[in-house]
Amino acid sequence: MTMTVPVLSLPETTESELFAHRRSAIDLVATTRARAIRSALFGAYLFRANPLVTDTQAQRAEWRKILRLQYVALDRARALVNGHDPDGVVPPDVCAWIGSHGRANPTHAAAFQQMADLTDTVVQAAEADDLQALQAALTDHFTFGRSGFFETVTEFCDGLWADLDAQRHADVAQALATGEAISKTLTRLEHIGKHVRLVSINASVEASRVGDAGRGLGVIAIEFKTLAEEIQRLATTARNDISAMTKPHGQ
Repeated sequence: MTMTVPVLSLPETTESELFAHRRSAIDLVATTRARAIRSALFGAYLFRANPLVTDTQAQRAEWRKILRLQYVALDRARALVNGHDPDGVVPPDVCAWIGSHGRANPTHAAAFQQMADLTDTVVQAAEADDLQALQAALTDHFTFGRSGFFETVTEFCDGLWADLDAQRHADVAQALATGEAISKTLTRLEHIGKHVRLVSINASVEASRVGDAGRGLGVIAIEFKTLAEEIQRLATTARNDISAMTKPHGQ
């Protein structure tokens, strides 16, 4: 006996939801700048003792924890630039979109990879409490950060924003074109409704003139009149809906 497994259909993502997902993903990538700075800062805390206050083991453990979190965030941004989210939160189509920009800008993608690797080296040295290795790792980290990495992140995110804006403009233009085409169809429909109404009026007049013999024609005329009014009402409602959808916000 063969069992039929029901196929569950997932709700489609609306344009506004897709835009929100993409915007959030860009923000995740953009935080790479702040994460890199925080990594260097807490790595420096662990390397150089505070001359004013003795660092406790608990404090240093907390700094290592924060440092590790920065690396995790940096590695996630690196993964997004390569087209996937290790946390599984960013939708696959959005990951693919960012990944396509990463492939189109391999130098930028390589910079994200290198910063993640350098931060990982800092984390490993800090967790091993190897000050010599930590000093070397921080030196490489500082050097790379100051050699244009932050500008690279900005350029990559600007490219994502530009593509997102272009897509929004294209969607709006397509919606306006579709609305215009529908409006023309509605105009034609309204003309048909007016013609049907005129025919129904003429039929009613003719039915009245012939008396009982025209009773059937009179019933048909009433139905035509009702149909014409329904066409006019639907066309007006559709035109108002299109006007509301295409009207700029704030007007």
